[in-house]
Amino acid sequence: MNEYPNPGNVPTTPPASARDVVTAMRRRSTEHLQAVLARVFARADDWLFDLAKKDGVPDGSPYLYAMRALRASRAPLERGFRDYLDKGFSKFEVRTSPRRPGEGESDLPELSLLPEAELEQQLATNLTAEAITRIHGNQLDELSGRLARMAGVANLEADGNPLSAYALAGAIGAAHEGIDLPDDVRMVLFKYYERELIHDLRDLLTDINARLEAAGFRSDKVAPKPAQRPKPAADFVPPATADGFAPAASDYMPSGAAGPAQESAGAEDRAVFDALQQLLHAWRPAHQDGTQQGGRQTGGGGQRPLKANEMMSLLSLMQASVPQAVHDALDRPEVSLAALLKNEVLRGASRIGLPPEDVSISQADEDAVDLVGMLFDVMFDERDFEQTARTMISRLVVPFVKAAVLDRRLFLYKTHPARRLLNSLAEAVEGNRGEGPQERELLQKAENTVDRLIAEFNEDLAIFETLEQELRQFLEQHRRRVELAERRAAEAQRGQERLEQARDLAKVELEHRTRGLEPTPAMRDFLERNWTHHLSMIALREGPDSGSWQTALTVADRLLALLPKPGDPAEAIEPAVLAMREPIETVLASSGIIGEAAQDVMNGLCESLQRRARGQAPAQAEVLAEGHADDNVVQMPDRRSAVVAALTDLKPKLEVVGGKADIEVSDSDVEQMRQIKIGTWIHIAGDDGKHHPVKLSWISPISSRLMFVNRRGVRVLVASIEELAAMKQAGNLLVREQEQVFDQVLHRVMGKLREDLA
Repeated sequence: MNEYPNPGNVPTTPPASARDVVTAMRRRSTEHLQAVLARVFARADDWLFDLAKKDGVPDGSPYLYAMRALRASRAPLERGFRDYLDKGFSKFEVRTSPRRPGEGESDLPELSLLPEAELEQQLATNLTAEAITRIHGNQLDELSGRLARMAGVANLEADGNPLSAYALAGAIGAAHEGIDLPDDVRMVLFKYYERELIHDLRDLLTDINARLEAAGFRSDKVAPKPAQRPKPAADFVPPATADGFAPAASDYMPSGAAGPAQESAGAEDRAVFDALQQLLHAWRPAHQDGTQQGGRQTGGGGQRPLKANEMMSLLSLMQASVPQAVHDALDRPEVSLAALLKNEVLRGASRIGLPPEDVSISQADEDAVDLVGMLFDVMFDERDFEQTARTMISRLVVPFVKAAVLDRRLFLYKTHPARRLLNSLAEAVEGNRGEGPQERELLQKAENTVDRLIAEFNEDLAIFETLEQELRQFLEQHRRRVELAERRAAEAQRGQERLEQARDLAKVELEHRTRGLEPTPAMRDFLERNWTHHLSMIALREGPDSGSWQTALTVADRLLALLPKPGDPAEAIEPAVLAMREPIETVLASSGIIGEAAQDVMNGLCESLQRRARGQAPAQAEVLAEGHADDNVVQMPDRRSAVVAALTDLKPKLEVVGGKADIEVSDSDVEQMRQIKIGTWIHIAGDDGKHHPVKLSWISPISSRLMFVNRRGVRVLVASIEELAAMKQAGNLLVREQEQVFDQVLHRVMGKLREDLA
């Protein structure tokens, strides 16, 4: 006989055993949840197939690859899902069975750190559980109470309940264990599972509660009747969309609510967001515009917070054109864009029939407006945007406020489509002055992207994903062109340095051979111009270990040996010079001197040596030729000229170039510059007072100098590590940790909040 009394509204049939009830409950739940999972796979497969068709490259589309990976993983995912459900029910069944003392007692759970790769999955599980609890909380509480009665305990903990919100949400996460899937596909499955589960979970819970009621297991908490799908009054839930990142109910927490997701800190982005919220809540009382009534002031003077659908309506009305608040913030950098924007939202309440003095902005929405406003404030102040780009970016303010109000994961996930779209737009326009057709084409594509976002964004975040994919594909084509320009710049720099190295080798050889000697003007001119050029070409083509190199050195040695000593007869010089005619003409030919011009050089060498032997002064023509020798030499471009020119364009007063001997820098700055990797973006000061982005594109294997290019792949700076450290020390160079604009700006917002609070 069951120990619990039968309620009056339950048929007076003998109650089934607990084991039979659990078995029936397991079978019904498993069938229902497996059907949910089947619909999830179908929707995800359709979504990926549609994206693959839009991609236009069926064979090489990443979406086609993802779809194949999903199909290949379906069977193990379904098996893992079913195993998770079976384990939950088996564990509960053990609790409902009679057991001896000590049997079934478990050890304390082993604590371990989650790998970073699992943190986002854990957060997604928590958010799904949160959504299930909010929408189906009454029925879940009722079910928990009935199962607690069945297990003979006062309260049943969540991990002991096979149908708790966390267990239902965790089933999809557990199914992924050991399955290799792209991260974006994994998150898509989470999102579709959340939607499908929430959509018809009420039917399963109603059925299970009815079965338990009929079996005589009552609950102290009974769901209110009639059991209809609730429509939250204060929380707007947008319609389901076809993208994996679009918001669902888990993303719209009531003001002040806290759930499992709030305690699941650990991921870097989550920690940043939590810290931002804490700083913002501490900062706001002292810096709140007196005309703005925030969520924490709700209720004062009879005000009520705007409902989510009312907030969406107001923002949608503001979306078509740039609000006056944004114009004012652009014209007056000292004012707060967030404060102006909140005031404009409240003033616009009359447009939807609400008295502005009777409403306020909820704290959750105010957090979103403040963070987005501060984010754009920093972007306008610190990024290298031309006026056209500033105007374009200003049009994004309202759409991004809407996205932040709809989906707080904008500040949590690096993979969020709105976040990626802003990064791509910033990459397209930052530092882009439209100087060439490709740059103008990129600006036009960015402008079209913003136009479409303004025209098509309602409450469906799928538009961010679509636009980001299209812009990213365009950017990839642009990057390929830039990479080609970078390779050309690197090859040019490599050739310049090899020639510089070859000329240095030739110069060393000449200095070594002429040390202690005094060549005649004609001989010095020949050696410094023609012979060093010839030796440099041999070093480039054959190397200093070649036979040609040794032959060229012998020419200089033999020629210098002709310098007359006291008492040497002048008549012996001409035959000696003529004996070297062939090797000297070979040297001259490498400089393009042949025929009569070569004969003139030979005559000049012979005459100058003869005058030296006779003790006569050099001929006037020799002196003039020596004085103008540099005018006739094709000089190797000095590397300093490239550095000076690049830095002159950016900051005319900067003169940190030309060697390391006189540069005083700290060891820490030198070490930091040494750690910069190829592909890293740094920022160097320009004459406009701003820091402009340049990328480390190439490190010379010859001189170890670093070559930086702009966003068009054009070489703008070649400098040594010590020179870069000196630039940093002078405040003309910044190294930022994150490469993505959103990450950089978010950290700058946090820094500004800390500064204001200090």
